Amino acid sequence: CGWCNAKWGINWHITPRTLAEAMAAGGDQAKRAFAAMMNMTKIDVAVIDAARRG
Repeated sequence: CGWCNAKWGINWHITPRTLAEAMAAGGDQAKRAFAAMMNMTKIDVAVIDAARRG
């Protein structure tokens, strides 16, 4: 998950769809996707997708 910051001082929380889908699927897929996400400074959806596939 991450935060977006607008120049007007508005902040909002984002979760990539692929991470939400992996978490809903559960099991090893969720563990791999979550582990990949925790190592990121910037969200990289391709890396999360690759982790989901194993």
